[in-house]
Amino acid sequence: MKVLFFVLLLAWGLGVVYSLSRRPPPGFAAAGPLRSAVELEFLSDLSFQRNGRPGHEQRILAAILAEIEQARRFIIVDMFLFNTIGGRQVLDPDLPSPVASLTEALLNARRVRPELAILFLTDEINTGYGSYPEPHLERLVAHGAVVVPVDLSRLPDSNILYSGLWRPLLQWFPAADRVRLPNPFAAEAPAMSLGSYLRLLNFKANHRKLLITERAAVVSSGNIHDASARHSNIAFRVVSGEIIADLVASELAAVRFSGHDFTFPAGALPSVAAATPAAAGAAGLAPPRVRLLTESAIKKALLGALAATGAGDRIWLAQFYLTDRQVMAALVAAAHRGVAVRLIIDPSRHAFGRNKYGIPNLSSAARLREQAGEKMEIRWYDTQGEQFHAKLIMIESGRVTAAAAGGDPQAEPESRLPRELLAGAEVLIIGGSANFTRRNLAGYNLETCLEIRAGSADPVAGEAGDFFNRLWTNRDANYTLAYGELAQPGLVKKIVSSWQEFSGLGTF
Repeated sequence: MKVLFFVLLLAWGLGVVYSLSRRPPPGFAAAGPLRSAVELEFLSDLSFQRNGRPGHEQRILAAILAEIEQARRFIIVDMFLFNTIGGRQVLDPDLPSPVASLTEALLNARRVRPELAILFLTDEINTGYGSYPEPHLERLVAHGAVVVPVDLSRLPDSNILYSGLWRPLLQWFPAADRVRLPNPFAAEAPAMSLGSYLRLLNFKANHRKLLITERAAVVSSGNIHDASARHSNIAFRVVSGEIIADLVASELAAVRFSGHDFTFPAGALPSVAAATPAAAGAAGLAPPRVRLLTESAIKKALLGALAATGAGDRIWLAQFYLTDRQVMAALVAAAHRGVAVRLIIDPSRHAFGRNKYGIPNLSSAARLREQAGEKMEIRWYDTQGEQFHAKLIMIESGRVTAAAAGGDPQAEPESRLPRELLAGAEVLIIGGSANFTRRNLAGYNLETCLEIRAGSADPVAGEAGDFFNRLWTNRDANYTLAYGELAQPGLVKKIVSSWQEFSGLGTF
């Protein structure tokens, strides 16, 4: 028995060393150049209460379906959750199955244009980590689409305490073994094998949610997933050949490190030209620019933007999960510098029909209030079984407004915004798939976000600003609750949340 224990301990130690020494796959943590956007549109899905009755606004899927209809050369979809499991319990009569809608749109596009290339990247979660097929993905393959489950074993290990044992020993259990266990995602879902459970416990994901065609891209926080159909989400639709080429290159890198090859039709891809300075717009402000951020590059850009803020600026944040300690510290520091900080966060009380008991966001919000006090304003999204699944931050610079009106930004000693931001943009926005957690921002999941820089008069800045103001003031419906309306977490919840964030032994 002692020998067995020693062997297991040695194997675990070697596995930990191996996990810590592994390098991310090629194409990981990309930070693209700023690209001029021909068109840039902010989109949102919202669930809310109006006059005591539930209401929904759905714009993201409609935009995706419209782009599929207009695609002529290729379509790339990358979607973390894409299945109907658990959907019957949450789909309202006025909300059709998003999974069926997207599948039919892709199949119809293929029927009308047989030469259309379709590439679909997804996550092993949709097949129970290899325990069963996903019928909609099977239909797409049958009609000529290329479906690539991203090889999660190539991603860094966030759950190092477990993955240290999984890498040398447990990964060899086959996904098709005969030991069957209840599905953790829904009671009516197919059972999962022991081997699949062992893969699941690594807690890693291809967490991206996007669509790309030769014409446009939609980068979103929302999954095409029946059980997520009522979630509130955000997205950006961008028309620009250069940013599309950047997004395609990022997706093809994931295809290649997953052991697949995909060849586009000749001439299908837009060329990647060198980034050129944007022409000056009204009042000397540059038109909106956008760049690709993936994985840990998202955190680097986010922390840089937060550190650059100063008195007179305002930070708006809408988040499903907020636990990353560095991001939280940067928000607190900004509040103490005189930045107006307003957060709208999910209360962590619902997860596909199950209770989450406030973990982790009640603890995170309490920590922020303890450190920033009344200098930071927090509101909860008033969820009713669904989730506030947005992943968005917007920084408004009051000092740039003064500069645009004739002031000299370099003459202001307190100015901290980056020089290129002072020279043009008044609003900096980062949004996409990434929660503000260690797993999402430190390079353990695949993530895709866009960073946008725009003048305050630009439509995309107005749309994003109106989104925040509408939710903050409960304009036209009940969206958010005051911070004090939800109970504060006890010590046990704080300890559990902190341990899960630090160790990776959790779902965020």
